Amino acid sequence: MASNLGHVMSSILSIALVTSGGGSANFWQVGHSGYTVAEIQADLGVLGFNAGAVNGRVSGSLLQAADDYAAAFGLQSKAGIKTDLAVTLKVLGTVPSGTHGTVVLAVESDLKTLGLYHGPLNGQWSSALETAIKSFQTKLGQPGDGVLSAATLQNIAHLTAVRVTAQHHWSYQAQAGDTLRALAFAAGLPYQGFLNANNEHGSSLWAGQTIHWTTASAKPSKPAQSPSPTAPNHKSPPSSPTLPASPPSTGVLANLKPVADLVLLNPRTAEVRALIRAEESAHVSLDVSVSGQWALTHANLMQTLSRLGNELDLSGYSGENLNQLPGWGVQQELSWGMAAFQKSTGSAPTFLIMRAQPNQTVKQDADKLHLVAMAPNQVIRAQKQRTATTIAALLAKPNQVVEVTVPLNWSGLFHTLKGKGFVFETLGQIWAGE
Repeated sequence: MASNLGHVMSSILSIALVTSGGGSANFWQVGHSGYTVAEIQADLGVLGFNAGAVNGRVSGSLLQAADDYAAAFGLQSKAGIKTDLAVTLKVLGTVPSGTHGTVVLAVESDLKTLGLYHGPLNGQWSSALETAIKSFQTKLGQPGDGVLSAATLQNIAHLTAVRVTAQHHWSYQAQAGDTLRALAFAAGLPYQGFLNANNEHGSSLWAGQTIHWTTASAKPSKPAQSPSPTAPNHKSPPSSPTLPASPPSTGVLANLKPVADLVLLNPRTAEVRALIRAEESAHVSLDVSVSGQWALTHANLMQTLSRLGNELDLSGYSGENLNQLPGWGVQQELSWGMAAFQKSTGSAPTFLIMRAQPNQTVKQDADKLHLVAMAPNQVIRAQKQRTATTIAALLAKPNQVVEVTVPLNWSGLFHTLKGKGFVFETLGQIWAGE
């Protein structure tokens, strides 16, 4: 593992581990093959463990890498390694530009497998690698910033495993986060033909749906159906006065239902600690919007929220209603808030979250700072049945933004939503049309 990533890896050694996937004895027999093997190989690779080429076949290199990972992260055996790798990747920070070593080598190899990287496989960060990362992000409908974030790293590994799976025509069921467009890209197949061959639910893709690694001519689409009799009956959401219209879905989380985004706005410190405890058990994350002042005085909590995968959004600096401030006041609130985020987390926020639709002055000043000013579809303020009210709001319509300003039973909320197959989106995913 690259020595300059040692501090990143050591910071996540104490994560609570979960088990499932890769647990049977037969799975680890040399020669066993399939998608799960490829996924484990790819995940181990981008975490700096040399599992050999991502070919979907159990080998001596993979066995050794899995044993090394288990030892490094305190696992008693390789059982449960697939799920554990996903958790580790989720909380891993951004790989710094200029990094070198086995992590970069794995990314180079994966992007070459996906047909995007054409430079040497030497584990050295280069402009060619950064260009390939940007191209990969663009393929998924994401901003091509060339930053090797935890999400980008996980997507690269996953779609590399999908590419190998498609090449061998191994069985594959759609995972939470897949889209037909992303799978078509990974398989190297024309999107329209791939869609025609996999239009079991029209243009929608359900988690667990069997994927056919082929193309077909156009045929009538079946109407989208609910994946289970108990799933909520979703209809297309009406246009919202508080959210800008999204472009056609092309990103990683498109077409998965039920999905929505939950924003915790200006929470008290105790509420943030309660959320963190629940997230560490449930392995989910959401949007948390705070003021610059809160960010400055709670840097440790900000870093923990970020490590757990939460998207951190800005609500201003002092808590003033930005719509009621003059232009110079808005500029000061936003610039100070941005500086506070940069100091407490090392990165700038992308979204400015307000309870009411931002006025034109706020929008213009936010745009100058590369902030997207937004307001939610619904705000939960109820004191009674507030957790149940929040759950109902999240399940009511797909791809909406629900904002909560009151304490919730987070463990109960996560447990209930998990039972309904709910997937948390982020503002970034909704804004990008994912």
